[in-house]
Amino acid sequence: MDWVGVDPLHQVVSRDEAMLRSPWLHVDWLPTPPESGHYFWWDEQGLALKSADFDSRSSVHIDFVGGAQARRVKAVTGEALTRALGCQKGLRPAIVDATAGLGGDLSVLANIGCQVLAMERHPVIAALFNDALRRAQEAEIPWCDRVTFRHTDSTEVVSKVSHGVIYLDPMFPKERKAAPSLSMQVLHALLDAAEPADRLLEAALDSDAARVVVKRPLKAEFLGGKVPSSQIKGKTVRFDLYPKRKLNETDRGPHDEVAFS
Repeated sequence: MDWVGVDPLHQVVSRDEAMLRSPWLHVDWLPTPPESGHYFWWDEQGLALKSADFDSRSSVHIDFVGGAQARRVKAVTGEALTRALGCQKGLRPAIVDATAGLGGDLSVLANIGCQVLAMERHPVIAALFNDALRRAQEAEIPWCDRVTFRHTDSTEVVSKVSHGVIYLDPMFPKERKAAPSLSMQVLHALLDAAEPADRLLEAALDSDAARVVVKRPLKAEFLGGKVPSSQIKGKTVRFDLYPKRKLNETDRGPHDEVAFS
């Protein structure tokens, strides 16, 4: 599928060099925005996603170098996320983030020392994340060295995970009472069918991972109707835990990508 992009400053060289990192995506670059639909935007801040149906000043843009996410990465100390994933003194388990999305949680986990294999199936979201990771690497942000990213349908490969923790964060349903952020409105409009989250959980539970963790809205039903062994709750979300064995030293270290080929 072809996508539309706008490069107002005509930065062809830097743009094309960056886009080589996302070979799955073909973009037809235009001088002005289209009258309808979603489109990419390229400027000195990197790749972003806009929609003709929303304010042109708004976009979905991932930034690990500055802004709110960069501040969150630096400020995390013992939040519910890290406890749910089994991070403790002396142990940082390897993580497979099977629904990488905008990378908010995985950047936190990598920053505290976890090796992370991140996977995202949607080509647009994967490109936005990949470009943000590129910019963070160029800025020499240390945690980036602990992240390996792949654009793939994790449902097809997650059962091959041999150790560590599998983390699932499927997109929250539209019918949440709280008003979604603009970025989530754009993403909901972009994504067609719901992620096969139930099948993804089944595949994760078939793996040899020590633990599977699912992030859910605080009052949402259990994913796939599967009751977790325990939960860790935050203010607006909860983490459902499906432990298979106790985490130990064998759960450190990166995952062998050969197993996912």
